Amino acid sequence: TPPHWGPRVVKDMPLEMVGEHLSINELYRLSWGAKNAHGEDWKRLRAQFDARLARMRKEAEKEGWLKPQAVYGYWPCQSEGDSLFVYDPNTMGNQEPTVLQRFEFPRQEGGKSYCLADYFAPKASGKMDVVAFQVVTVGPKPTERFESLQEAGEYAEAYYLHGLAVQMAEAAADYLHAHIRRELDLAPERGKRYSWGYPAIPELEDHVKVFELLPAESALGMRLTSAYQLV
Repeated sequence: TPPHWGPRVVKDMPLEMVGEHLSINELYRLSWGAKNAHGEDWKRLRAQFDARLARMRKEAEKEGWLKPQAVYGYWPCQSEGDSLFVYDPNTMGNQEPTVLQRFEFPRQEGGKSYCLADYFAPKASGKMDVVAFQVVTVGPKPTERFESLQEAGEYAEAYYLHGLAVQMAEAAADYLHAHIRRELDLAPERGKRYSWGYPAIPELEDHVKVFELLPAESALGMRLTSAYQLV
């Protein structure tokens, strides 16, 4: 049972709490280039990165150039085959609720032949299920700061800033996902988060449907490119 239907805007996500969801391993090894470091090299790099991260997080809190924000919400839904039907909550009393969006998910060619629609109650069950959608950002300032550093020739600093901003956006998504799971009172093993562009939901064009459900443009200043990537 969701605490509310429809979208909500989260303008203030505490940076310190979001930082607790930061994957240090992904930041250091993927975004900051220590993928192949091992042994003494890894210990040395990790110590340097720990100091750098502490400095950058302190600067971000003081200067406000990392500002995690989000829009998220809950909608009633049901599945049918490979499709997920997302309904208008205001029409739940109707015999046939209004469909706001319909998402199609590809089915596995091997294994158990699952698709994401299988995780929601089917129409034939007569039960109504709940689906959550979310969009997060760390704001426009990291991009502005990155471009300024590039123009000033501070390429290394720009590189580290870009990596931290990317991973903090991912941390914000994980933080909000944890909040959603708490609001829905889910058991620890329940409630997964999927992102468009991966095999389970590859169609980036579906971002248009998500933006129609969530006020990511008006509330957060986000937009989609012609290739449906989030900016």
